[in-house]
Amino acid sequence: MTVPTPQPDALATDRVRTVCSYCGVGCGIVLDIAAGPDGRRTVVKASGDKEHPSNAGRLCTKGATGADLLAAPGRLTTALARADRSEQPAPLGRDAAIAETARRLRSVLDTHGPDAVALYVSGQMTLEAQYLANKLAKGFVRTNTIESNSRLCMASAGSGYKLSLGADGPPGSYEDFAHADVFLVTGANMADCHPILFLRMMERVKAGAKLIVVDPRRNATAAKADLYLRIRPGTDLALLNGLLHLLVENGHTDPAFIAEHTEGWEQMPAFLRDYPPAAVAEITGIPEDDIRQAARWIGEAGEWMSCWTMGLNQSTHGTWNTNALINLHLATGAICRPGSGPFSLTGQPNAMGGREMGYMGPGLPGQRSVLSDEDRAFTEELWGVPPGTLRADGSGSGTVDMFRRMAEGEIKACWIICTNPVASVANRRTVIEGLEAAEFVVTQDVFADTETNAYADVVLPAALWAESEGVMINSERTLTLSRRATDPPGEAWPDWRIIAEVACAMGYEEAFGYTSAEEIFAEITRAWNPHTGYDLRGVTYERLRGTPVQWPSADAEGPTRNPVRYLNDGVSQELTVRPDGSVPRLAFPLPGGRAVFHARPHLPAAEMPDEDFPFVLNTGRLQHQWHTLTKTAKVSKLNRLDPAPFVEIHPDDAAALALAEGDGVEVASRRGRAVLPARITDRVAAGECFAPFHWNDLFGEYLGVNAVTNDAVDPISFQPELKVCAVRLAKVAAPAVRPAPPTADRAGLTGALGLADHESVVGPVGSADRVGASMPRRGGAGGANGAGPS
Repeated sequence: MTVPTPQPDALATDRVRTVCSYCGVGCGIVLDIAAGPDGRRTVVKASGDKEHPSNAGRLCTKGATGADLLAAPGRLTTALARADRSEQPAPLGRDAAIAETARRLRSVLDTHGPDAVALYVSGQMTLEAQYLANKLAKGFVRTNTIESNSRLCMASAGSGYKLSLGADGPPGSYEDFAHADVFLVTGANMADCHPILFLRMMERVKAGAKLIVVDPRRNATAAKADLYLRIRPGTDLALLNGLLHLLVENGHTDPAFIAEHTEGWEQMPAFLRDYPPAAVAEITGIPEDDIRQAARWIGEAGEWMSCWTMGLNQSTHGTWNTNALINLHLATGAICRPGSGPFSLTGQPNAMGGREMGYMGPGLPGQRSVLSDEDRAFTEELWGVPPGTLRADGSGSGTVDMFRRMAEGEIKACWIICTNPVASVANRRTVIEGLEAAEFVVTQDVFADTETNAYADVVLPAALWAESEGVMINSERTLTLSRRATDPPGEAWPDWRIIAEVACAMGYEEAFGYTSAEEIFAEITRAWNPHTGYDLRGVTYERLRGTPVQWPSADAEGPTRNPVRYLNDGVSQELTVRPDGSVPRLAFPLPGGRAVFHARPHLPAAEMPDEDFPFVLNTGRLQHQWHTLTKTAKVSKLNRLDPAPFVEIHPDDAAALALAEGDGVEVASRRGRAVLPARITDRVAAGECFAPFHWNDLFGEYLGVNAVTNDAVDPISFQPELKVCAVRLAKVAAPAVRPAPPTADRAGLTGALGLADHESVVGPVGSADRVGASMPRRGGAGGANGAGPS
């Protein structure tokens, strides 16, 4: 397949409007472009897009340093490959690497069948790349084993939305922040992880709204709360049920809404009797008076919204957490109207789009599933494959299960795109064992240094977001066109094109002969789902070049903002007419058009403290770093703001362990250990500790906290319980933390890695000084994994 390269005049502009490549807020960015000494277009400045509905010109530190990221050293300019895992990788021309990848995947497929092939993809890929990955996997390879790093982040929110409301995704929009009278932020440190939305929320708080923050750690968001509820880790269900108990007791429910739009309420009063304030205070550790205060504020609010993310999702009962939170909204009628609703915050720039493309487990494009006969038939027609092609079985049980099956030899080939699972998956030893056992591992990314690429047989060079074109969908369903501002270096290609080329080389050229991302997007818009209201029919690249558009969008002449879902207007969602002939205002895509109350009893975390492991470890993110540092560690300004890992320990615990600030602390669980510098603070409660998960083997030995975390999963969403595990703490020698690579010029290595002459790395990729002794390795392999890996 030959795709024409855009000519320079196609890029002849000094400013390009695009979108940020970090979190799910989806901020608009303007990139200033200048010609470099070699005539190559170079991004010299990133600033906020004042016309973008998400941020109105504001940017956090990560978005504001986008130009620094695009100029970062360490880029792959060609593919890398090795014939034997005992060898170092060597440069290989891109076309030859694609042919080799296709040959190896085809060989595994023909020899062992479709279940021997797996894809592991990412919420940083464009919508078009996510769509093609799923199309290739399920429609042509015929494997349902395609997983995403969103399984680690948002799977429980998605499954909870589906069970309670009928479809994934928030029912409201960012506009709700300007109208709410009360905010309940639980399991989300918005100030650090979603700063622009935090600023929008605080504007409303300054105008008189109340802010309730629920978190075990007194983080930056909690510091601004009108009411801070320090909860014991893993006891969220008890609190949410206790709040609903009080809403009923105080007469703060909406009986008319409950009768008109819900079912299942009849079971709730008896269920809630087990959650009186005194009992909830005992379970959660939150004072009874504070629980009552929170319930009063919610019950008396004209409009209220909830915001949550990993703190609720990364749990063995994360789906139930979402159900219990939505119960509060259904009981008060505070949903599908301006200023009210349950709002799940996403962590990656296109995790919402990936969920809509079905890139986890049984998903299909347009919020469909291989488990539905109707959905399979629709998608087979969309993809032009014979009836019966799509399989209703074999999707597995999530990311952790996928790597376990790889370690056991069932999965023999894995294609990892734009993510870093060796660093990001709980109990990462399973990932390592899986990659070591696999016959063939291919990674596809941007930068030459990550933990996962030490295990690759072939590394394919990808383009960064501003070097290609594609659509990103943010947390509130707004589509923004990520526009091409500069050329990718060397032989790097956009993710969508690499996937299409591999598919063509595998023999599927008729279905993957795309010439542009725009052509792929046009195919995606055909996946309108009138059952859930997923609707991109009114969105085109031409329209997105002028303005972002929020779905559901049925008509190109319609509004660009569509802030409320589930309106029963028969436009994007099929009209619901009740047996008595009435037409309700709202229609949820569930039987009878009604949302569902779920009685979800409190459950403990999978692993609780005991005599051997007496502390609870919680993990999270810092404001100025992101995911596993494959991007932010390349930016010196961000490294100065958040320079090193640490573990937070309460002063009483530090005294008992004879720890001083900066001392080395071994954090050990039943699975592994990390060694981190102590930070002594009462931001964490006694008996608990907190560590950021960003730093890993590239920065020193035993820094990867996911060697410690628990990979027990939610039985519905299959999301692992990263937030709660039992550990012991001990004083040890302080760890040596290396600066962010690459930092020095090693001219002899740059050629072997396919780097441009002015770029540099430190040490051989995968060498012993880069990959911690805690991690078993296959022979030193290089790689890249930085188009935005988690």
